[in-house]
Amino acid sequence: MESPSPEAPAFPLQRGCPFAPPETASAFRESGTPRRVTIWDGSEPWLITRHDQIQQVLGARGAFGADVTDPGFPNTSSAQPTVEGEIFFRKDGDEHLPIRRILNADFTVKRAEALRPRIAELTEQLLDELEAKGEPVDLIEDFALAVPTVVICEVLGVPYGERHAVHESSKKLVQLSLPMEEKLAAHQSLHENLARNMEHKRTSPDSGLLSRLVNTHVDERGDLTFEQAVRLGTLVIGAGHETTANMIGLGILAFLREPGQRAVLMSDPAKYASGATEEMMRYWSMVQTEPRRVCLEDTEVGGVLIRAGEGIICNLPAANRDPEVFAEPEKLDITRTDRRHMGFGFGVHQCLGQNLSRVEMQEAWPRLFRRLPGLRLAVDVSELHFHDDALTYGLERLPVTW
Repeated sequence: MESPSPEAPAFPLQRGCPFAPPETASAFRESGTPRRVTIWDGSEPWLITRHDQIQQVLGARGAFGADVTDPGFPNTSSAQPTVEGEIFFRKDGDEHLPIRRILNADFTVKRAEALRPRIAELTEQLLDELEAKGEPVDLIEDFALAVPTVVICEVLGVPYGERHAVHESSKKLVQLSLPMEEKLAAHQSLHENLARNMEHKRTSPDSGLLSRLVNTHVDERGDLTFEQAVRLGTLVIGAGHETTANMIGLGILAFLREPGQRAVLMSDPAKYASGATEEMMRYWSMVQTEPRRVCLEDTEVGGVLIRAGEGIICNLPAANRDPEVFAEPEKLDITRTDRRHMGFGFGVHQCLGQNLSRVEMQEAWPRLFRRLPGLRLAVDVSELHFHDDALTYGLERLPVTW
């Protein structure tokens, strides 16, 4: 494949500063119109960077589609249609909404709040293990990844002892540069794990999601096949594990770099943890190469006519720093009251697990800093490495001492 032209630069775009969106994306946003980028297969989808234009694309029904098997869809790799082609959130309309309704009950605000005491308990257990291990530690592996792993296993009803296997498989599914064979193998491993656990729930039911899927929706109502139920379990892990883990890690780093913001949080966590979560979602916008769509009918966006069959990529990091929406958008301010960020997406396909993710972050940060008030980086910020080649932005490691 020939090198992409300056008019359609290679995507994913590279960040000049790890604490800001890619400079090219910000420049595109300031230009005011959608622009072309070149992805791995040589195609040139449109990149949307303005807040209002992304809301238009993600909020419109009928004009833009999410089906990864559509020939014009700008897939992240050749593996995506195979791995995700049957997943409900990669579908539209009647193929998407009925399945989403099946899962909604487990991810409402009420359900997430009911889980808060258990999430707090699990977080404290992980902090016990962290302190017992002794410093220095990698907070990504030992805390940021550990919290959502144990929580999502709790929601599903997967045994605590299998959390490491779940994590190893799920993290491979979001790495853009991983060969297709490795992604498919990771997907198969996760699938087999959940299928085995789900079959066990038939004779040993519990209150977890896997048990409800197989006993109620497969065996009792018949509105899902066993295979579909397993795939939904796989989706829940992929969508609610790595994303939250990255946000917990990035949030810790932000608080370490800005002690004033950490002081505000710890002055009254009950008051400020919610705002901190929303501001971190805006500031980091860790979903860096999604959402993606395919145009289904000729539609004008930002003065540009996007034709049916053309691909679209929405750049949330640039949109969540849009100065026409957010005052001082480059500033981290956990007391910010404007909640119009799209860190969890927008429209009918927005993140199903956002309520659970919020509670995890609200519990993780204050509990960590309360237990380890002297927490500090064990390396210089310049030595940290970020996931520029993954669907979600995050840190590879976060070495700390206290």
